[in-house]
Amino acid sequence: MPAFWDLFTFGGCKFTIPSIRMARLLCITLLIVLAPFLSASAQSPLADNNGDGSIEIIAFGDSITYGVGDGIAPGTYVEQITDAGAPRGYPLRLSERLNVAVLNAGKPGEELVTAGVYRFVDVVVGSTADTVIIKEGVNDAVHLTPTGDFSDAMQRIINVAYAEGKAVVIATLAPPTQIHESLEPLTFAYSASVRALALLNSLPLVDIEATFYSACPVLSMCSYYNLPEGLHPNTLGYDAIATAMEAGLSQ
Repeated sequence: MPAFWDLFTFGGCKFTIPSIRMARLLCITLLIVLAPFLSASAQSPLADNNGDGSIEIIAFGDSITYGVGDGIAPGTYVEQITDAGAPRGYPLRLSERLNVAVLNAGKPGEELVTAGVYRFVDVVVGSTADTVIIKEGVNDAVHLTPTGDFSDAMQRIINVAYAEGKAVVIATLAPPTQIHESLEPLTFAYSASVRALALLNSLPLVDIEATFYSACPVLSMCSYYNLPEGLHPNTLGYDAIATAMEAGLSQ
């Protein structure tokens, strides 16, 4: 029994309770409740905010953060992408351009409102990262998650990052097309909620949706996507996302 009740620490919270899972849930709740009083929104995304002598960024998201579809040239016919390959995507480009460490914390297929909010805690709490980039949501659209639920989940993980003293940057979603065009109304609504959250929390916003719409007035012919799959960017699309992210981090 003594080991069962041992004192342990999670995310800076100390517990003497019989369940590690219960500890996680309690600590997450505390972080969310206290976050408005611990806001790190004024911190610079490209600064050594924790004073450890280096700048480190976590790029959190799904397959489009992970880099699925990267390496495929524009104009290549891709009906379905089944192999995620090595993590590349925009985090690798961003690291090379800024000469700072950018951890690729993308997980293909993840829904933010379910597994994502818990994985975010595992990735961010206790990390040495100075900044967290959040770009997720397309899998929530696949599962028809209501926009309000998506927005609530985004605010929760923003609060967790605040409580950990991280600078936060959030990004809108690239609008799906062709085979996945039915998802566009939901991703459009999610992106609108991301803009609202950026304003509410005084956060830097990277508008990936606007970047893609601006470059491709006819989305179904956009050179940024693996077409007709129309969900994951190709090499050119990931270049464009990295460029937008670089500009957003400099805000």
